[in-house]
Amino acid sequence: MTHTVMTFLAKVKPEKRDALRALLAEIGDKPEDNAYIPFRKLALLHFASLVLHESQPDYGFYLIFENNFDGALAPYLDDLYRQAADGLHQIYSSCQDYTVTNAGDRAGMLSYLKAHVVLPNAYHIGNTGRGAQRILQERDLKNTLETAADKLVEVGQPRAPRELLDALRNPLRTDPKFAWIPGAGPRQNFMEKAIPWAKFVLAAVLSVLTLPIWFIPAVVGLLVLRYKESTDSIQLNAANSDRVRSLVQQEDHTQSVGNHMASITIVKEGWLRRFALRTVLWAVNLYVRSTQTHGVLSGIPSIHFAHWSMIDGGRRLLFLSNFDGSWENYLDDFIDKAAVGLTGVWSNTVGFPRTQWLVFGGARDGPRFKAVARDSQVVTNAWYSAYRDVTVQGIDNSSSLREDIYSPLDTRAAEACLQRL
Repeated sequence: MTHTVMTFLAKVKPEKRDALRALLAEIGDKPEDNAYIPFRKLALLHFASLVLHESQPDYGFYLIFENNFDGALAPYLDDLYRQAADGLHQIYSSCQDYTVTNAGDRAGMLSYLKAHVVLPNAYHIGNTGRGAQRILQERDLKNTLETAADKLVEVGQPRAPRELLDALRNPLRTDPKFAWIPGAGPRQNFMEKAIPWAKFVLAAVLSVLTLPIWFIPAVVGLLVLRYKESTDSIQLNAANSDRVRSLVQQEDHTQSVGNHMASITIVKEGWLRRFALRTVLWAVNLYVRSTQTHGVLSGIPSIHFAHWSMIDGGRRLLFLSNFDGSWENYLDDFIDKAAVGLTGVWSNTVGFPRTQWLVFGGARDGPRFKAVARDSQVVTNAWYSAYRDVTVQGIDNSSSLREDIYSPLDTRAAEACLQRL
């Protein structure tokens, strides 16, 4: 199973901002079933968000429509149009270059959306190889087994682990609801695992072979970069209190175990900074694609989907993330476990804490980094998750349970399987 991570990015007419904000609020109030984009009906969709970005007026006002879904773009767009043509027409009528006259113009609307696709320079997927429907099926399987196990415990009949496991799984074999289990297949096939590693190895080999070409320019570039680092201005003030207050109000809702973060930062001036940022993002993406495939990004186990995109010709950096837990814990995880990569990316943006040699320092200055992060973050007007009640690790746990439930297991393996309930 492959996934697509992308956004639609469109500039908003200034006079339409208030109307669009009100429309997005309606979607945000009922993300699963609203009159504009009924996200729950999009069977391929994992996460989506709609953000009206207004905090950098020198660049204009932008509508950011994030989509993380199964498969390729074309079938997803067909389904999106089928389920939400009228709503999309009302939304994008607020955008500057939208010339479609009515929602029935399928070719015109799909052409517009395709023209506004922004693909990520780097991205992370926590639960690779599983479609949205598979995740929901495995969640339901786990819940069913938990309920059955509770009933067996209530009866009070002691059982050996393998006997207990048989008592739980035998009824599944005759239940049509779980007929999908035997044909579910692995999380990733051989090629899906091998291709990213092949690219990683190829990049390493080419880097070594071309070392005489790039080594001296790279050293010179790093020395120039080091000089710029010592003179760049940094943000010294605390985050804007009004902004923080508005952000906190939308976070940590009881109906979800997760949160959403959207931010746009301004890239520092000069071709060197843009080149450095593109290079770091390319390296991050190569590393993540080939090594971070078990629900963890550099030791951080809470990110479902996240991506970085350079926009406006490289002048700004867009970051979108769907994650478990609180914003504070999420940023603390980044600081403690991924500060080098984090600094390598955002050290190229305005106001970031003082860095050394591109990847050192920076995010280690936790209070200043959090202030910069909050000031670049914007309120998410509408956010949808296909599985708000399941964490990244919970999804992996349910997948492991499904993989083991029909397998012949010895006593120790049966105990491990039961412990997942």
